[in-house]
Amino acid sequence: MGKITHCYKTDLCEKSLLNLIQLKFSKIVCTIGPSSSDESTLKRMIKAGMDVTRLNFSHGTHQSHEEVFKRIRNIDSRITIAFDISGPKIRLGKLEKRYVLERDQQVILTTDDVVGTKDLLPVNYPSLIKEIEQDSFIYINDGFVKLKVIQKENNNLICQVIDGGNISSRKGVNVPDANLSMRVPTEKDIADIKKACELGADYLFISFVRSAKDLDKVREIIGKCSERNIGLVSKIEHKDAVENIKEIVTVSDGIMVARGDLGVEVGAAKVPVLQKKIIRLAVNMAKPVIVATQMLESMTKEPIPTRAEASDVAHAVFDGADALMLSGETATGKHPVTVVKTMAEIIQEAENNLSFNSSFVSESNLPKGGEIGQAAVRLGQKLDVDALVAITQTGYSARMISRNRVPLPVYAVTPDESTMRKTNLLWAVKSLHYKHDGDFDQLISSSIRKLYTEKFIQLNSDVIVVAGSVVGLPGRINTIQVLNVKETIES
Repeated sequence: MGKITHCYKTDLCEKSLLNLIQLKFSKIVCTIGPSSSDESTLKRMIKAGMDVTRLNFSHGTHQSHEEVFKRIRNIDSRITIAFDISGPKIRLGKLEKRYVLERDQQVILTTDDVVGTKDLLPVNYPSLIKEIEQDSFIYINDGFVKLKVIQKENNNLICQVIDGGNISSRKGVNVPDANLSMRVPTEKDIADIKKACELGADYLFISFVRSAKDLDKVREIIGKCSERNIGLVSKIEHKDAVENIKEIVTVSDGIMVARGDLGVEVGAAKVPVLQKKIIRLAVNMAKPVIVATQMLESMTKEPIPTRAEASDVAHAVFDGADALMLSGETATGKHPVTVVKTMAEIIQEAENNLSFNSSFVSESNLPKGGEIGQAAVRLGQKLDVDALVAITQTGYSARMISRNRVPLPVYAVTPDESTMRKTNLLWAVKSLHYKHDGDFDQLISSSIRKLYTEKFIQLNSDVIVVAGSVVGLPGRINTIQVLNVKETIES
């Protein structure tokens, strides 16, 4: 990847070329699966630009996920690891093989525990027969296959194929017409959450969140099995979540626009506008937001993306997303390393043409500490500094700076390894783990020295430091300092 300049003023480009380390502002989340779980591939994906790894509990076993988790930690302890919690997702059971359903074919969906065939498809939700009505539509595999219920019979739904297509084991099933009773967390979710706590996950991606209360239940489980502050990212993929979006963002540590199931739930035509609205809301509330599903889908098989996919990735960057996610492209695709390189190249090309301005974030209803973060970035623009430095325990000050989407690198210096990994998800933030026992002034100067020795900043750099003046009190931001690296180190 080439070095990125991110100039917000034309006359700063030459200076930025000299002083900015290699950095992309929007991060890359990669789903790890059979194509990418070996040590060599993981190392190459990290080098190519992977920032966050996603381990999906919808597939694999606890043992296999533990092996991959430990492998990633051994390769690079700075890489963020998230576990995706299945949630109340209806899925097909195990099928004998992959099948293609044909239009007008009759197929039976059953809640019986059987191995499926082309004509008999098991589903994992026992109450489906009771909770769905005749003439309702059922969608499989992100909506590519559409069925109509023509008859209910004991544990079976007799359906007609309206739109045919490919199906295979564990493919998702959506029933947007039905008001299903299942909620987060399921029994499987509880077991998976406990395993993620045991391993030391940085984030949990929570599927099919429908209200803020769903997260309360998850936090209760985490509180009983871990002392760690594990971040909860709510996946917005249900129509109820769209209606309750503000309250969900408020209680979440992050948001994912999960466009596959969301498109089935609300209709594909509404997804682009919802994506923009959800990103803008999350950014204003200083919560990291991920855009997911089919970003470079063709690269599951092909070595290059379609032009439409490249445009989709670029527009997610222009929308202000903190991160973009790869799913099957890296989990089961033929080119996991190439797809990461390709996404990084598209991101960097888009970021070279960013046009964010002060109107991108709202001036009203700023989060607590938001004024300090806003003041820091404005001062940084006015003084032509090279970077912003957040000295933080919890990552709060880094979030308050990042939300402004001003194209300057943000370096988060933290004594907490978990905070280091969690802040790596934030837009423009690169994190450094550093413990220091001195007083406040010593902490500032030693942090600048550490950033210099680690080659984050250069000797002639000017930086703005944001921190709390009382060390040890998380969530407080009340100090802004403008420092020259050379002068700070020499003093």
